[in-house]
Amino acid sequence: MGKILNRQPLKALYLVYVATSLVFVKLPFWTLYYLPRSTRPRRAWTLKRTLIVRTIQTLFATGRNVDMRGGPKPAVAAKLDDDDKVLRDAHAKSAWIEPIPEELFCGELKRYAEITGVEPVRIPGYWLLKKGYEWTSHRAMPGEKTVLHFHGGAFTIGTARPTDVTANFTRGLLEHSETISRTFAVDYRLAASAPRPQINAFPAALLDCLAGYWYLVQEAGFAPQNVIIAGDSAGANMALAIVRHLVENPHPALPPPGGLVLASACLDLMVSRCGPEASTTRNSPTDIFGAPPPGELFAKYSVVSYLGALPLEEADTSRYISPMSLHVKPGPEGLCKGFPESYIVAGGAERIMDDSVALKERMDADGVKAVLDIPPDAVHDFVVFTWHEPERTETLKRIAGWIDSK
Repeated sequence: MGKILNRQPLKALYLVYVATSLVFVKLPFWTLYYLPRSTRPRRAWTLKRTLIVRTIQTLFATGRNVDMRGGPKPAVAAKLDDDDKVLRDAHAKSAWIEPIPEELFCGELKRYAEITGVEPVRIPGYWLLKKGYEWTSHRAMPGEKTVLHFHGGAFTIGTARPTDVTANFTRGLLEHSETISRTFAVDYRLAASAPRPQINAFPAALLDCLAGYWYLVQEAGFAPQNVIIAGDSAGANMALAIVRHLVENPHPALPPPGGLVLASACLDLMVSRCGPEASTTRNSPTDIFGAPPPGELFAKYSVVSYLGALPLEEADTSRYISPMSLHVKPGPEGLCKGFPESYIVAGGAERIMDDSVALKERMDADGVKAVLDIPPDAVHDFVVFTWHEPERTETLKRIAGWIDSK
C-alpha cells in the first residue's frame, strides 16, 4: 500500500475507500441480510460461506477497476534454497527443471512459439511432501506414484511455491491418498501485457509444464503410467493441452501420463456458451467472480496476455487454447482420442461449469474413461479453499481414492 500511496495516490485512496466500505458497511449489512437462508445465493450455504463469497466477489470487482498486479516475475528464478524456512515449514523441496530437449519442441507448440517468440527456459519446481515423509532423493522409488500439478491463476498470477493457495489442492490429495507420498508443481512463466511489457505469451507456460513432466519421467525416473497430471482452473487448461501435445506428437521417451485430474477447468476462453441457460449466466450471482460489464470479454487481461501476438480468434478456435469452444471442430477421430483416464471436477455454482460438462461429453464420445464430479453448491476452484467444507474434503477423498485405485 505504501508504494501505491507514493506512486499512485488516487488509486491508494480508492483502495482505502473499498476496504473501509467493505468492513464497516457491506459486511455488517450482508450479515443481517443473509441471516435468513432464503436470502442467500444458495440456500445450502452457511452464512460464513456467503460472506466469504460476497467478499471475494467485491475484491475481484475491485481488481477489474484498479490494477493490483505486480510486474511479471522473471522468466528464470534467481536461486533455489531448500534451507528456506518457508519451504521447511511447508514440508517442501525445490528443484531446477531444465528446458525440454529439442525433439520435444515440435508440432503446434513449435508453430505457436515461432509466432509469439518464446523459447524453452530453465524454471523452478517444488516438491510437496506428505507429513512424516523422509526425503532421500528426487529419484522415484520402484513403482512410486506421484502427481504433477499446474496451478491456476488465469495464466497471469500465482506460483507453484507451497505457500500459494493452490497448493491446498495437492496438499489435500497427500492427506487423503494412501499411495501418494509427494507431489511436484511447476513454477511456469506467467503471461503479462499492457500496461506492462508483453511477456511469456502462449505457449511459454506449456513448454514449462512439458519440461516438468520430462523432469519427472527422465530425471526423477517415474514411470509415465505412475504420473497423474493435475491442474486447477487455468492449470487444468494446460494439463489438457500437455496431454494433447503428447498424443499428437508421440515420443518413445515420453508417453502420455497415467491419468488426468482437472478441477474447475477453464477450457473456453471466449465463452462460446453464453445463453440464458449457460452456467456463465445462471451461476454469475453465485461464483467467486461475477460477470464482466456488458460487451467486455471475461478475464480480458488474461486472455490478451496469454495470446500475445496471436490473433484473438485463436482463443475461440484453437484446440490447444480453448478445446471446449463451440467453434473448435473435432477431427475424424474426435478431440480426445488416446487421452488417459480422467477425473473431472467442477462446482455446481461456478460460471465455467459447462466447460467441464462439455469435456466429459467429448471424452465419452471419443472413448476416454472419465469421471465427472460436480458438488452442486461449490464455487470455482473450491478444492483450493480450506473454508469450502464439506465439499472440498469430500471431493479430495474421492479423487485420492480414484488415484489410489489406478
